[in-house]
Amino acid sequence: MPAPAAAPNSRLVSRSPVLRGLVHHYSSFSYRRTKPVRRLITPNTVATVSFGFGSPISTDSLVDPALSRTCLSRADLPATTAVTGRHCGRVRGITLVMNPLGAYRLFGVPMHEWDRSHLSPADLLPHQFRHLPEQLEAADGAAQARILNETLPRLLGRGPFVAPEIVWAWSELHRTRGRIRVKELAAGTHWSVRHLERRFREHVGRSPAAIAAVLRLNHAMRLQDRGVPLAKVAQLAGYHDQAHYNHAFKAAIGLTPTQLSADRLDWTPQSA
Repeated sequence: MPAPAAAPNSRLVSRSPVLRGLVHHYSSFSYRRTKPVRRLITPNTVATVSFGFGSPISTDSLVDPALSRTCLSRADLPATTAVTGRHCGRVRGITLVMNPLGAYRLFGVPMHEWDRSHLSPADLLPHQFRHLPEQLEAADGAAQARILNETLPRLLGRGPFVAPEIVWAWSELHRTRGRIRVKELAAGTHWSVRHLERRFREHVGRSPAAIAAVLRLNHAMRLQDRGVPLAKVAQLAGYHDQAHYNHAFKAAIGLTPTQLSADRLDWTPQSA
């Protein structure tokens, strides 16, 4: 009996026990739009691999135009600045949303090597797995999830392990919502700051300070979305004052907090 078709934009949870904690979910999408759709993608702490099979999707940076891209498929590190996603016509594909440590284990490529413009997911796949995009294109929704649940554990068996010191540092950054100094993280790992930063970039693709900044901002944006006054948001999220929060927000988003609230741009606070 064939599996039911997925909704136009469906979150599909991995059912493979070995992927738990490494892959957050798969997001299958299929749209037909005659008018361009625009959505704000805020900074986050996930690594994503998207396989697209229809019209290309454009991402426009509000902070640095050099970061703008148009492509069908892409592989992305945790985003430290916001972009707006834009598409028109038939757009179809699937996105793997992963813990960066999981992406490192699955694809076996140092995460700092993902920081290349126009990196294709096919570049990350070993030769014997290069047929994966074609398999996914021929399937829909739940069938795509089954293919990934069968393929990714095989990739995992080939990949490297993550240093326990990095696992601990990653956990501490999230536990404190980014309110921990890099020196404290280094002391907890019994590594030097320089060694921690080098290994962290290898496993995550970003520095500990960059991830901490994203976590503080995400916490602040969730508070702001709940209607907490900006001065209180700044205090609760670990900024010196509201001016400091405004500066950090604009550097990452390209708008001030009040401009974002007034804009009609569609966005959702990150949960991670």
